[in-house]
Amino acid sequence: MPTQAVPPDANAQQRCAELYAARGQRLQRFAQRLLGQDADDGVQEVFAAACRSLPQFRGEAQLTTWFHRLAVRVLCAFRRRRDVRAGREAASDEPDAQLSAAALTVYQRSPFDLCADAERKQLVLTAIDRLTPTLREAVLLRGEGLSYDEIAQTLDVPLGTVKSRLAAAMVQLATRLQDREETQR
Repeated sequence: MPTQAVPPDANAQQRCAELYAARGQRLQRFAQRLLGQDADDGVQEVFAAACRSLPQFRGEAQLTTWFHRLAVRVLCAFRRRRDVRAGREAASDEPDAQLSAAALTVYQRSPFDLCADAERKQLVLTAIDRLTPTLREAVLLRGEGLSYDEIAQTLDVPLGTVKSRLAAAMVQLATRLQDREETQR
């Protein structure tokens, strides 16, 4: 149900305060994900724009929908202006502030660590290839995200057989990979 339009003589400051109380923390989290260290400035711009625009709110949508769309537009415009000012291609002294947690993890790892991961992955794939076909099928289906029941249906075997095959495969893989590590030491 759409919220009533705010008459021009209504107390816009009170409505802005209500908006901030209702949506401030949620907007702050969104701005933090979108803008990083500039989130506070972006939130300030959003509420300034909302308070300026609130008297023209016609009530054709819910107030929260209107506010969300306004917030996204203002934050995206803020980000574009910031990026233009800073120069998109400029090298950053603080790459940590611009990277997501996942990208930061990769960024902080050395090329040697990444090579070791690739080697480890290849060792695991080789060990899987050496499993018997029935064990390999079960492991690969599980790796595709199928549940035990789905694997049983796919292979047309009882659920207990799937469990025992996966358990046997894990034991064989662990043994082969451990043996491989010991021979490399």
